[in-house]
Amino acid sequence: MPNYKIFCDESNHILSDDSDLMVNGAIRIEEDKVVQANKHIKYLRHKYNYHTELKWTKLILKQKEFYKELIDYFFISDFMSFKATLVMNKSKVNHARYGRTHDEFYYVVYYYTLRNLLNVDGSFKIYFDYKDTLGGKRVEELNKVLVNDGYQKPLFNIIHSHESQLIQMCDLLIGAIGYHNREDIEHSSEVKTYIVDYIDSKIKSQGYNIGDIKGTKPWADKFNIFRWSLSNV
Repeated sequence: MPNYKIFCDESNHILSDDSDLMVNGAIRIEEDKVVQANKHIKYLRHKYNYHTELKWTKLILKQKEFYKELIDYFFISDFMSFKATLVMNKSKVNHARYGRTHDEFYYVVYYYTLRNLLNVDGSFKIYFDYKDTLGGKRVEELNKVLVNDGYQKPLFNIIHSHESQLIQMCDLLIGAIGYHNREDIEHSSEVKTYIVDYIDSKIKSQGYNIGDIKGTKPWADKFNIFRWSLSNV
C-alpha cells in the first residue's frame, strides 16, 4: 500500500484580515518521492541563487525564471497533485444558518480541500504550516471531521513553512489563485501577473479547457480548484 505526504497552506483565513476571500490548498506527494522533490527544488534555488523563504507576498521580478521552473517541475512530476478551495466573499457567509462559527468553517473548507486527496488507497501524513497557537486545536478538530466521515485517520504534523520546500510551493500556487480572484486590488504586479498567466497556460495544457484559474472541472486530478460560492456555504 502506498504512503503519501500532504503539505498544506492557507491564505486570508482570518475573518478580519484585509481580503474578503480565503484560499487553502494542499499538495499530495508520494512519500518516497519527497527527498527527490526537495533535492530538485534546492537545485533550482542554487541555480537562481534564491536562498530566502519562498512566499507569495515577497516575490521578486528578477527571479521569475525560478518561479517558472518551479511551476514546470510541479506539472511534469507525475507523483504530485494539488487541490485548492477558494471561498469568495467570506464576510457574507451565513455561519448562523448552519450553527457554526468562522473558526469552525475553517475546518469545513479544509475538509473539502483534503477529501479528494485522501480518496486513494494508502496512508497519509499531513503537514500544516504553523500559524498561531490555535493550530493544534484546529488540526484535532479537522481530524475528527475526517474520521467521522469515514476517512482513514491521518497523521497530522505542524511545522514552520521555512522548513518545507513543498509548503512553500503550495504557498506560491494558492497565492496565484487568491491574487487572480481578488477584486479589491489593482493587479499591477508584473511578477504576480506573470505567474498567474503561466499557471493558467499549464492548466490549459492539461486539457481542462478553461480560460482562467477561477475553477477547474471537478474531476481534474493534477491541479484542482473548487470555487465555493455563497449558494453552498
